[in-house]
Amino acid sequence: MFTAITQRRPRMAVLANSLRSLRSRSAASVWQFLQTPSVHCDHAAPPAYGSSCKLPPFTAITQDNEKILVVIGIIFISFNLRAPLTAVGSLVEMIQTQYNLSGSAVGFITTLPLIAFAVVSPFVAKYSNRFGYVRSIIAAILFIMIGELLRSYTNSIGLFVGTSFLGVGIAIGNVLVPSIIKTRFPKSSGLMISLYISGMCVFAAIGAGVSIPLAKGLGLGWENSLASWFILALLTLLIWLPQLEKRKKVVETISETESSSVGGSDISIWKSSTAWWVTLFMGTQSLLFYTLVAWLPTIIMSKGMSDSFAGNMAFSFQLIAIPITLIVPVLCDRFKGQQTLVMLTCVSYLSGMIIFLLSESQITTLAAVVLMSLGMGGSISLSIAFISLRSHNAKRTSELSGMSQSAGYLLAAIGPFLMGLVYDHLHMWSIPILIMCGCIVLLAFCGYFAGRDVVV
Repeated sequence: MFTAITQRRPRMAVLANSLRSLRSRSAASVWQFLQTPSVHCDHAAPPAYGSSCKLPPFTAITQDNEKILVVIGIIFISFNLRAPLTAVGSLVEMIQTQYNLSGSAVGFITTLPLIAFAVVSPFVAKYSNRFGYVRSIIAAILFIMIGELLRSYTNSIGLFVGTSFLGVGIAIGNVLVPSIIKTRFPKSSGLMISLYISGMCVFAAIGAGVSIPLAKGLGLGWENSLASWFILALLTLLIWLPQLEKRKKVVETISETESSSVGGSDISIWKSSTAWWVTLFMGTQSLLFYTLVAWLPTIIMSKGMSDSFAGNMAFSFQLIAIPITLIVPVLCDRFKGQQTLVMLTCVSYLSGMIIFLLSESQITTLAAVVLMSLGMGGSISLSIAFISLRSHNAKRTSELSGMSQSAGYLLAAIGPFLMGLVYDHLHMWSIPILIMCGCIVLLAFCGYFAGRDVVV
């Protein structure tokens, strides 16, 4: 048996070297990627492939299984980071009627999670460095689960308290996942970011699409319709809990030695110009996304089109973006700078917005939504990819993620309210659309500098 194990090790080394040489990850190569051992020595940072660190074969098998479990965990946590929020939009009228809420109070339900994102995000990195990312992710899932129950099964006060809990849990997940990808999959970050963002987009669309069928079609009511997402969160928790015992704190946290590794800077992340370009890009794309999510159906109906067509366009806006979220992060990994991808994304976004401004028919509106969706998917993918690409280690990734998402979601919270305020004063949607066109130009400008091949 010892001889067989000894003969197997050279084969594993050859496999590791061949996997390292792959530049693109097709669907067929995902399984090969998962077979690469996730080896850790006594030091905090994982050794490079082909290093002298050796493990007994049974330990290597265990860590291979653990790596697969981390991939599944990232995918499932992504399912929980948008669906509980997008599920609310279709049920707002039912919630408003039951609790006799004003229009501004209903709007606050949408804004409250974004405020929670902005407040909580800057502190996530410090918490994670102290307690480890597995404990932090589990805490995020528990916040989401508690929030879903409070939102559905208490009263009007619990509706807002539960939504706040959801916002806190989602904020922790938003910040940590890019850092986990940087830590565990440094050679495959593009592929993992693609899976992560696509998971969010797919379930964001599902959340928006199944709420009414569950509430009215199956007669569950809005409470049970929203609470049904608790089952998905519980399943995600069961996937992450086994990792709590397997992961030691020395492996979870990032050492000071790694923090000062070559290629980065030790200055505060808030003093880095590159970090601010990434933050402004994140903030601008968030403002555009949440503004369109809030007002796209209303604007379409103001053009004389039916509410069913408007609803289909809102669903299509999120669905069409999914293929782009799979492609763009992988392309980011293949280029040192991402300015070209930024410009292509913004050209599509701006073209769609201009067509949307001038559109008076369903065909032109559909064309506008397709182009805007492609731009939206590309900009979201770039904003997440920049967090990993512009940081030289996982600790820095967590800091940049907290900074960019804090400011980003603060802008996102302002966007829908600001566009609604402009419409209330001018009683026309052309000015808000022109403002969004200006935001896309700003997005391209910030993206040009955020896409440079530098790290913070």
